[in-house]
Amino acid sequence: MPTITNHYLDAKVLDLGSEGKRGPFLVIQVGLAPVDELARERMFVLRPDGQWVDFNCYASQGRPDSMDEIVFPTMAKVMETFGALTGKPRILDLPVDEAGLKAWVARQKGGDPVQAAHDWASQYKERSRQTRNP
Repeated sequence: MPTITNHYLDAKVLDLGSEGKRGPFLVIQVGLAPVDELARERMFVLRPDGQWVDFNCYASQGRPDSMDEIVFPTMAKVMETFGALTGKPRILDLPVDEAGLKAWVARQKGGDPVQAAHDWASQYKERSRQTRNP
């Protein structure tokens, strides 16, 4: 399994839009952290601050709004972030709540992480709409 990089060609950008509308976007990359002594394959997400983090850190929190900080509202923001990345990937090491992760996995319909991201995106859009139009 390859080590993750900061190169946009190694990442996958998921368009979480629905009903013909684009965005929000989630940037993922599956691989090894550059300095992972255990060589664990993980799905990393790129945060808008340019740091990569294990997706399970967010999924295990049990709160859909916790994932709001890993979403990119536009493709322009995705490209801007990639343009600022240099050197080795910066990995933010956040804790994974094992019980929370098991509960999140159990809630997923069919075990498809992309579908789970789309489900989360609809909740994200609703929260964003309520924030703009209180």
